[in-house]
Amino acid sequence: MNYTLINEKIMRRVYSRRDGWSHKGDFGKLLVVGGSREYTGSPAIVALSALRSGCDFVKIFAPLRSADACANFSPEIIAIPYEKDYLDVNAIEEIEKIGAWAKVVEMGNGIGRDKLQYELVRSIQRNIKKTLVIDADGLKVLDTNLLNFDTLLTPNSYEFEVMFGEKPSKELDERAKLVKEKAREFKTIILLKGHVDIVSDGEDVFINKTNSPYMTKAGTGDTLAGIASSLIAQGNSIIDSACAACFINGYTGRTVAKAKKEAISPVDIINNMYLTLSRFKY
Repeated sequence: MNYTLINEKIMRRVYSRRDGWSHKGDFGKLLVVGGSREYTGSPAIVALSALRSGCDFVKIFAPLRSADACANFSPEIIAIPYEKDYLDVNAIEEIEKIGAWAKVVEMGNGIGRDKLQYELVRSIQRNIKKTLVIDADGLKVLDTNLLNFDTLLTPNSYEFEVMFGEKPSKELDERAKLVKEKAREFKTIILLKGHVDIVSDGEDVFINKTNSPYMTKAGTGDTLAGIASSLIAQGNSIIDSACAACFINGYTGRTVAKAKKEAISPVDIINNMYLTLSRFKY
């Protein structure tokens, strides 16, 4: 199986020196759709990861309790509440209005996975004509027949199996082959998270080995989705953004884990991301 190892060179593909006359909004507008009564903080982790990796504007659309929690998490976050405990298909008009402003719509984190979310996620797939990044619960209720090359999927092994009905092997060649096959079959781009991340558009395969075994905390996948969404919103290709997000998330996590070990959290990745960007940009 042929694949390319992702290294620091990807950073110079997705980041370049900014023009002195750059202004607010030039480097990305992202809408994050997620959250629920129980899972209030997931959208905030996505949003802060996007902001720290360079996206200028991030808005969150979330159920009331989640939106309030996200707004209190950081003054940088613009949180728009949906006046219910859970997002449902009746929210699609509001999402379409806000989505018209954004370059990228990221969805699924903490959203839930019953019939209400099933209908909403599929409605977004049909009606939102933007680049979609789908993560977490969104992956478990999406319609694979509505996938396309303007969509990035960021599953772990379990979510991959739920979507496609096949469990990824831990043997790297077999794992990479399966990701490539499914990306080609469904004409989409897949970032399979794991000890070794695998990215494919059905033609090329890229692998990332910067991760740490201490990055098992809930939320470290949210940071990855936020970084990838941010880089796409800044104008990079989906495949480059996915590869760079793997590298940034993994390298930052590994760096922090050297000191914190089991104490590492997603917030640590967010707060230390600047170290990776400063070291490898340009």
